[in-house]
Amino acid sequence: MVTSIKTGMEFSIDVAWQAGKIIMRYFGTGISPDWKTDNSPVTIADREAEQLIRKLILNSFPDDGLVGEEFGTKVSNSGFTWLIDPIDGTKGFLRRQQFAIALGLVEDDAPVCGV
Repeated sequence: MVTSIKTGMEFSIDVAWQAGKIIMRYFGTGISPDWKTDNSPVTIADREAEQLIRKLILNSFPDDGLVGEEFGTKVSNSGFTWLIDPIDGTKGFLRRQQFAIALGLVEDDAPVCGV
């Protein structure tokens, strides 16, 4: 369980930074996407970044929930849930344009922090 907003924000920034290192290894390399059932693209960068984000969160806060863009939901046992979109703007990422890592934390559905 996250013990304070400051802890949550500092942790979120670190997690996003680490995921960004993975994503940037693929940026501008011409990787090809796979296509989800909703016809939106997903890349190896999306998947690897979300896997790392999930691992880091669960290592530090194993009772927290997760809602991930690529790997679904883990129900919270703590009241805290992390919202994960490893590459928000995958089409932009593929075009070498704008994209972001979106990571949020809610406590009982109330926003706590976001990066």
